[in-house]
Amino acid sequence: MLVFIHVLSSAIWLGTAATLPFWGNRMNRADHLHTVLGIIETVFLLKCVFIMGGLVATISSGLLLASNYGFSLVNLSLNPNWINAALLISLIIFINSWIIFFFLLIGRRGKRSLMRIVPAFGYTNIGLIVTVLYLMVAKPDNQTTLSHSIIALSFIGLANLLNIAVKLRRAIRISNMQPKEFVSMYFGLLNAEKMTDLLKLFRDDATFNDPFAVGPVKGILAIEQFFQKLGDQFDTINISPRKVSGEKNHILIEWEANGITQNGVPMQGLIGTNAMQRSNGKIFQVDIDFNLDDLPTIQRVSV
Repeated sequence: MLVFIHVLSSAIWLGTAATLPFWGNRMNRADHLHTVLGIIETVFLLKCVFIMGGLVATISSGLLLASNYGFSLVNLSLNPNWINAALLISLIIFINSWIIFFFLLIGRRGKRSLMRIVPAFGYTNIGLIVTVLYLMVAKPDNQTTLSHSIIALSFIGLANLLNIAVKLRRAIRISNMQPKEFVSMYFGLLNAEKMTDLLKLFRDDATFNDPFAVGPVKGILAIEQFFQKLGDQFDTINISPRKVSGEKNHILIEWEANGITQNGVPMQGLIGTNAMQRSNGKIFQVDIDFNLDDLPTIQRVSV
């Protein structure tokens, strides 16, 4: 029975963990904000129920099995190196899994920037899981265990360093963008409805002031809701910057918006301004101004 529990719980949490990169990739490629937010909730549910539950059951049953088969959980010097290495890497997987859970939890409460770190920990765990499976199946001798473990962990560490370097390079590039380049990227993402990438440009505590909203929209969760509810009222909308001025951290944009509401009413030639404040490349405040009388009949957004 213990073996059955161990195998079943391993299959549940390993299978679910292996699908998380798929969901994360789908979220990053999703255009519609409904899809993005739905995937976030799906990932959190999978993490809570299947991964954390399966992980605890797998490790608990695995430790009991190890004890039953004569391996020591106290005096590790009595064990062959492959079992000790597998135990150590399993501990790292366990810690990583709780870090992922914590980041997902606080990400759902508004720390989206930390939630975006989750994929790196997820891919690391997959690499560590493969290493543990190799050790448990191959049961290499002591010298081979050491060399193979070092090689596997080195590849995983190198992959993480490359990931950090790519993200850091992108962050520095965006931070150093001049106003016209940044505005072109911002409105390009907005018009293409690449909401995941667009929302990455905002700080978690950003404020968005827009006449479309009944009041200030504060925090990334509220900004997500604002874009979602506003987008639901338009069949198509395109906003084009006409003039960009200011410096990279204080940008003033004059724009023109054209579109069609969900009721088929056209919105043509709406003119407005957008005052955007940035810090370290991230938007922390946006103040939009235009004449509400120029709008077709729509419902103002409350978040």
